[in-house]
Amino acid sequence: MKNLKSTVLRWFEQGLIAEDCLPKALVTAQESQTNIATAIQWSALISLLLNWLGGLLLGSGIVFFVAANWQTMGAFARFALVEILLLCSITAYVIVRRRAIRAGDHHGFGFTSANAILLISALIIGSLLALVGQTYQTGADPWQLFAIWSLFILPLAFVSGNELLWLLLAGLVNLALVLYFQTFPGSMELLFGSSTMVAVLFALNLCLHLACCLLNGRFFTTDLVLKARFNLPLFQQLTILAALAAITMLSIEALFDEATGLWLIVYTAVICLGYLLYNHKLKDIFPLAIGGYSLVTVVNCLFIRVAVESSDLVSMFFLVGFSIIGSTTGITLWLKQRHKAFSKGAQASC
Repeated sequence: MKNLKSTVLRWFEQGLIAEDCLPKALVTAQESQTNIATAIQWSALISLLLNWLGGLLLGSGIVFFVAANWQTMGAFARFALVEILLLCSITAYVIVRRRAIRAGDHHGFGFTSANAILLISALIIGSLLALVGQTYQTGADPWQLFAIWSLFILPLAFVSGNELLWLLLAGLVNLALVLYFQTFPGSMELLFGSSTMVAVLFALNLCLHLACCLLNGRFFTTDLVLKARFNLPLFQQLTILAALAAITMLSIEALFDEATGLWLIVYTAVICLGYLLYNHKLKDIFPLAIGGYSLVTVVNCLFIRVAVESSDLVSMFFLVGFSIIGSTTGITLWLKQRHKAFSKGAQASC
């Protein structure tokens, strides 16, 4: 394990290490010189990876099996098969979870064998909803399937505290919104203008990111169990990435369409607040990186617009090229400096 200190701190945040035992655990991690995983650690990792890969393959196999045998199986047989498999998966989860509790895992958050079974249940729920829609022709619009599916797997994601289930939930909600606006393209146009879908996706992913940070205790101290349940770093990174991608698209559109100029104000506010939050309080390099390169993109798009409207196109595009190289180099060097500063701060706090 290359970073024992961060692992010990993560265990402390999850409530697995008592507060009075934390200094001793940090000293032990500091004194440890081995960076080579043991055979037991490799065995546990491989077993966990195989469990989750098996869960993904099994859940996907159920969906493809029902789809491939749609014509040969009757409605009763299709429903019986999927519902029995759903009951079996829930029963298996209860059995495996009870064993984990007896072994000392009282919370069961993260990538555990029991949560791999919940992933299978989530995929089976999706196939069951699709089966209902195809059989009874309910929910003719595809967005309804993904919206209801995300609603049904919300309790599973909350109970498991597993990042993969939360990512599945976020993906389903985003997909449902995209399909909704494709079905009803004029919805909310009075509020957000012509780029309604991108604006709503920006608001949705930003809210998901901030809610996860809030529940995870990044803004202020929360309950240890709640903090462990929402310990979802990849979820936070992907949601802020989606939100920044959406607002960047809106701001670039606003550069060339003065009717949507309000989004430039929103974009400026997001970049400034994000800089204050992630550079001074949370000290997180990933949002700073995507925000910095987003700013480089928007600023250079502004220069491109000026170049297009200029009478001397050759000179202006030459300056734009220098601007792209210079701004990209500058933001990269700044990010490197901030990463070193954050690393020194983390080592000092340890």
